Amino acid sequence: MEKKHISSEAGNPEGWLCICGNRPIDDGFFACDNDGNEMIPNIGSDWKNLYVCARCGRIIDQTTLEVVGRNSSPKMLV
Repeated sequence: MEKKHISSEAGNPEGWLCICGNRPIDDGFFACDNDGNEMIPNIGSDWKNLYVCARCGRIIDQTTLEVVGRNSSPKMLV
């Protein structure tokens, strides 16, 4: 199975672009747990540098931008 990755805008590594077309200025991306549920990445927490796309629920590894999972109904904190 081919690994999928999101991309970022040229010259802006924080300007993520999800496969679904979501960007930080649109629905955004939120720190999440392994299941894709939003969490606050406090020091000492079990956060693994994962983010969830608030539009499609793809779970993204911040370090590699690899899509590592998907939760179509993530639990958000707000």
